[in-house]
Amino acid sequence: MSRFLLSLLAGLLFLASPTWAQSEATTDGDPSILVLAPDRGFLGNEKTRDVMADVREHTSNVGLAFATYEEAKSNLNEGLSQIDTENGVVVLPLFLSAHHTLYQTAREAMPAVEGGVQWASPLGTSYLAEEILFDRVEALSETPDEEALVVVGYGATDAAEADSIRADLQASARRAAKKHGLAGDGEVVVQYARSAPDEASRAAIGKATKTVKAAAGEHERVIVVPYNLGMEYTTMMSSWSWIHRPLRSIDGVVASGDAVLPHSNVGRWLRRTATAHRPLSPDDVGVIAVPHGSEYNWNQTMRKGLAPLTEDYTIAEAFSMVDPVVVERAVRDLEEQGFKAAVMVRIFSMESSFQEKAHYVLGLQNEYSGGLGGRFPQRIRTHLQMTTLGGLEASPHFAKGLLDRAQDISENSSEETVILLAHGTGEDDENAHWMENLRTIADTMKAHGGDKFRDIKVHTWREDWPEKRKETIPEIQQMVKEASENGTALVIPARTTAEGRASEYLEGLDYRYGKGLAPHPQFEAWMREQIETGIDRLQAAPTAETGAVQAASSAQ
Repeated sequence: MSRFLLSLLAGLLFLASPTWAQSEATTDGDPSILVLAPDRGFLGNEKTRDVMADVREHTSNVGLAFATYEEAKSNLNEGLSQIDTENGVVVLPLFLSAHHTLYQTAREAMPAVEGGVQWASPLGTSYLAEEILFDRVEALSETPDEEALVVVGYGATDAAEADSIRADLQASARRAAKKHGLAGDGEVVVQYARSAPDEASRAAIGKATKTVKAAAGEHERVIVVPYNLGMEYTTMMSSWSWIHRPLRSIDGVVASGDAVLPHSNVGRWLRRTATAHRPLSPDDVGVIAVPHGSEYNWNQTMRKGLAPLTEDYTIAEAFSMVDPVVVERAVRDLEEQGFKAAVMVRIFSMESSFQEKAHYVLGLQNEYSGGLGGRFPQRIRTHLQMTTLGGLEASPHFAKGLLDRAQDISENSSEETVILLAHGTGEDDENAHWMENLRTIADTMKAHGGDKFRDIKVHTWREDWPEKRKETIPEIQQMVKEASENGTALVIPARTTAEGRASEYLEGLDYRYGKGLAPHPQFEAWMREQIETGIDRLQAAPTAETGAVQAASSAQ
C-alpha cells in the first residue's frame, strides 16, 4: 500500500475514534475527569449526554458515569473505561446535593484507580448552579411583592436525607427570593428518589403539597421551581410530573417545570471545575485590568501604564468600578482567545475598594451585602477559573514611585515639603486606615532618599463626601500655605494615575504639582507582582468555589 494511502487511512481512523481516545495523548500528566451524573431515565440521561458532547469539545480525557441504584460498581467501571486513568481521576458530581442517595451510593461503590480518586464538590455548591435557579424564578415572577417561592429538591430515601438536602438548598432558595424581591425567604421541599418506599414518597409529596397550599394561603402567587436533576423517562413520566399533579388544583401556583437541565451553566461548571483540578499553565491565564476609569486622557494615561505588561500577558481592559457589563466584555474576550482562567487585578489605592463586589460578580462568594438600593449586581457566568486581588495599600512600589514623582519636580529638596494627598473615603475607620497607609508610604520614601526633603506630610481629601470635605480642604490648604511660606510645597497625588482635583481645591496657592503613579516602572512592577500572585493562586489548588479535594485510592 502506498505511503499516501496509509496516511489517509490513519487520518480517517483518527477522525473516527471517540473524543476521549483522541485526547489521551494530550493529557501530559493531567488527571482524567469523570463526570458522575444521576441516572434520570432515557430523556434525562440524553440531556446529560448533550452537555457532555459540548464539554468534550473543549476538555480532554473526560468520561461519563451514571450513578445507579443497581449495578453501581459496574456502571462506574464503564465510565472509567472511557478515560486514561494513569494519572488519577477527578470526579465531578453532577448533583445539587451530596446527600442525594445516588451520590452516596456511587461514593461507596467507586472502584480503586491506580492514580487515586479526587472528588470535587457537587454542582449545587457553585454559583453557576444558583444562577440557574435565579433564571427559573425570573422567568416566572411578575409581581414580586405578592409572590412566595417554593424550591423542589430531589433524591432522599428517608427523613434524615430529606432534611440534609433541604439544608443544602435552603441558602440558594433564600438568595433567589431576596434577589428577585419576593415575599418571604423561600422554602425548600424535597421529593423522594425512585428507590424510596412508595409510602414514604407519597408522604413527601403530600408534605410538599401542604407547604405550597400554606404559601398560597398567604400570597397571591406561589412560584414553584424544580431545582434538581430528578427522573425524566419522558416529559409525562418524570419526577416533576408526579409532584406537579397535586399542585395544579391550588390557586395561584405558577410553574413551568424547567429544572437544572438544559442550561448552559452546567457545561460552564464542568469546564471550570475540570480546570480547577488540573495543572494550569501560566499561558492558560489571562488578565483583567480594572482601574477606576474616567475621561479619555485619564484612560489613555492608564493604558500607557499597562502597555509594557502586554509583552508578557494578555490583558483585557475593564475600566470601571467593577461594573459587571464592562467586566463581562473582558471575560468574553479572554474566553474567545481560548484562556482557561483569569486574574482580575483591581487597580485601586485600597484593597477593600470594590472587593466584595468583585468576589460576587466573579462567583467567588454567594452572599452580597447590597449595592445601590440593595440591588444584587449580575454575576458573570463563565467557564474561566477566576481569582481577584489588588489594592496598592502601602506597597513599597507605590512609595518608590511617588518618591520619583516628587524628585521629578524637585529643585532644592532641603527647602521643599512633600504633601501626599489621597482620595480618602467617607467612613472614618476606613479613612483612618488610608491615613495610616500614607504615613507608611512617607516612611518608606524617607528610607529611600526622601529624607533629603524638609518634610513629607500626608492627608486625604475625602472628596466625594461634601460634609467631610468641608473639614479636609481647609486643613490641606493650611498645610500648603505653611510649606510655601518656609520654602516650597510639592503636592503629590497618591493615586493610581493622573492628578486628581488639587488644582481646583488649591486654587490661588503657591505649590508645584506632581503626578500619580502610572505610568511608571514601579507601577509595572506592582502589576507583575499582582498578576504572578494571582497565577500562583490559580495553580495552587482547587478554589473555594469547587471545594476541598478528598483523595480515595482504594474501593470503599
